[in-house]
Amino acid sequence: MIEFEKALKLILENTPDPAGICKVPLSDASGRVLASDVVSDVDIPPFNKSAMDGFALRAEDLEVVPANLNVVMDIPAGTTPSGPIGPGEAASVMTGAPIPQGSNTVVQVEWTSGFGEKTVKIDRSVNAGANVSPLGEIVENGATVLSKGTLIDVEEVALLAAVGCDPVPVFELPSVAILTTGDEIVAPSEKPGPSQIRDTNGPALAAFVRSLGLNPVLLHRVGDDVETLRRAVTEGLEYDCLIMSGGVSAGAYDFVEDVLKELDVTIHTRRIAVKPGKPTIFGTHDNKMIFGLPGNPVSGIVIARLLVETALRVRMGQNNSGIVTVRARLTKDIRKKANRAWYIHGTLSSGNEITVTPVANRGSADLPAAARGNCLIVTPKGETLIERDSTVDVVVWERSW
Repeated sequence: MIEFEKALKLILENTPDPAGICKVPLSDASGRVLASDVVSDVDIPPFNKSAMDGFALRAEDLEVVPANLNVVMDIPAGTTPSGPIGPGEAASVMTGAPIPQGSNTVVQVEWTSGFGEKTVKIDRSVNAGANVSPLGEIVENGATVLSKGTLIDVEEVALLAAVGCDPVPVFELPSVAILTTGDEIVAPSEKPGPSQIRDTNGPALAAFVRSLGLNPVLLHRVGDDVETLRRAVTEGLEYDCLIMSGGVSAGAYDFVEDVLKELDVTIHTRRIAVKPGKPTIFGTHDNKMIFGLPGNPVSGIVIARLLVETALRVRMGQNNSGIVTVRARLTKDIRKKANRAWYIHGTLSSGNEITVTPVANRGSADLPAAARGNCLIVTPKGETLIERDSTVDVVVWERSW
């Protein structure tokens, strides 16, 4: 067995770069990864902008208050001032509208009287620059607003729209195939017969891949037969990433590693010092990634979250693609064997502090326990007791919160 950290390092060192670059409409960019830096083609705001409904004026005209000023123009949002203002003058202005040349501040309407009249009375003095967003305050023309490798979400879409980035340069998405193996496996829609179980890994791994914004292809399930497995793996190697479940242990019918070697796949990991997920294979072939995950469903899901997701995000071109952890206070003791690092499903709670409670489980097939959890508690190799109230690392994802 190799340590988890070494396995992760080997996987990342051998993860291919993104396949290429394409452009997509801004409306389709969410969930994609930027393939180049994005530079603004405008100043934001593009003019000295009022941040309040009120009156644009010269702050020096309010050295003595109350002050009465002549209202010389009205400036709704989306219109251009008709000219400058001078001493003793003001302009009625709406939020988001440009202030006229000569003005240097905006007095909010609540501090005035006479709105809509030819003269306005200002009750309070204000400093120059108050309630004004100056030209280019947020973004300067030519500034880089988003970096290559950024995962595009809602806020990034808004920013891309603001700087006119449409279409958007993004990395091409890797193709992913999923293959489940085992003579005992039947479709989820079928009633299992004696010695059979339903295929949980195929649907679960497909859902996992979709959660990354990718579209998986579910290959036909195969039994524990070398020839059919070879044909299925050969088909799977046509994709950028092949994720297999089952057939990776040391049993008499575990043929995955042998078939991969026959097909000239370079094997980088075989056994990892983790629980669950020890029999995990990672290999590469002609710029393709191959993962062989344990058949036990909880093991496969855990390794997918820890290793497969990290590699796929790198393959997608995403920066900051590593495992995301937080520190939390443990609410119950955890006892374990010292020979491996354990990743235990837990329930994360955040209030005055972040706490995590381990979920009781009956092993690597206990899907109800995994479904009750929303995170993974990291318990290091070499430790046998992690005491209540200890601070531990916790692997988190979107569901965790």
